[in-house]
Amino acid sequence: MNETMQRKIPPQNIEAEQSVLGGILIENSALNRVLEILTHEDFYRDAHQRIYQALVDLSEKNEPADLITLTNQLKTSNLLDDVGGPS
Repeated sequence: MNETMQRKIPPQNIEAEQSVLGGILIENSALNRVLEILTHEDFYRDAHQRIYQALVDLSEKNEPADLITLTNQLKTSNLLDDVGGPS
């Protein structure tokens, strides 16, 4: 990879993104702290952006975030297939 290409690749850490999303699913109250720091646009992967936004949407509706509610939220928004489907 040449120097020009290296400069065009944005910083990213997919595992860190997965950890943030997983942490929110494990401890929903963590979202309040994360919201002070991150927006959905801070995630590199589109799927992670959509999952994060779905978690925010659930929180705004005062609904718990777990795999079932998250899957339903993504399905309702017609985004489930875009994020890779149910796991």
